[in-house]
Amino acid sequence: MKCTRLRIATRSLQASVIMRATYFSTTSRIALILLALISASSLLCLPALAKGSLEGVKIFIDPGHGGPDPGAVGPSGLHEADVNLRVSSVLANCLREYGGAQVMMSRTDDIDVSLGRRVTAANNWRADRFISVHHNASLNRDYNATETYVYYYADRTAVDMQEKVHRRVVEGLGLRDGQARTAGFYVLRYTSMPAILTEASYISNPYEEARLKDMGYTWREGYYIYLGIADHFGVAP
Repeated sequence: MKCTRLRIATRSLQASVIMRATYFSTTSRIALILLALISASSLLCLPALAKGSLEGVKIFIDPGHGGPDPGAVGPSGLHEADVNLRVSSVLANCLREYGGAQVMMSRTDDIDVSLGRRVTAANNWRADRFISVHHNASLNRDYNATETYVYYYADRTAVDMQEKVHRRVVEGLGLRDGQARTAGFYVLRYTSMPAILTEASYISNPYEEARLKDMGYTWREGYYIYLGIADHFGVAP
């Protein structure tokens, strides 16, 4: 629907300028027509139409683990910390480029950041929302599912964000629904803003580990989390 309306508006703009150009010299007519075409092309930048819907919202993204702490390790050696950072970077870019949100990350490299420093950074920045990105592991390598956590006593705002992000990731990745759950994780307990922790899949599953090595797959995961956040704020992604 957006594309159809955009094409109609573009053609109308072109026609209007070309009709007016008949009253000018040949050189002027060419200049006006070129101007119309350039303006029409700029209208086709759809991300720009969506940008700004989260303007002013401050979102803190926490890629779990890092540095000497690799997190869970897949069957062939893939580190959870690396996957967490990759997905978090995609999420940050989507929030900035598509939503116009302000974003801070607890780490942007493979470094050690204590849980206390992560929470303190988010609280001091006065973030509006906190998202910690993880990937789970199990002794049962056949198991794979999507889970999303909030603190035991999370308020309704956090639960709403949890439910909407969880639904988008489950639908997007197509994995078993491991349910929206509660836990006492440090980053959920001590943050002063609504917070969630995503466990999009199990890196201990060999098939899933192979998918997590694919940049396109992890890009989609970050995008699905973004879509859930957009749903939570009631804005068009």
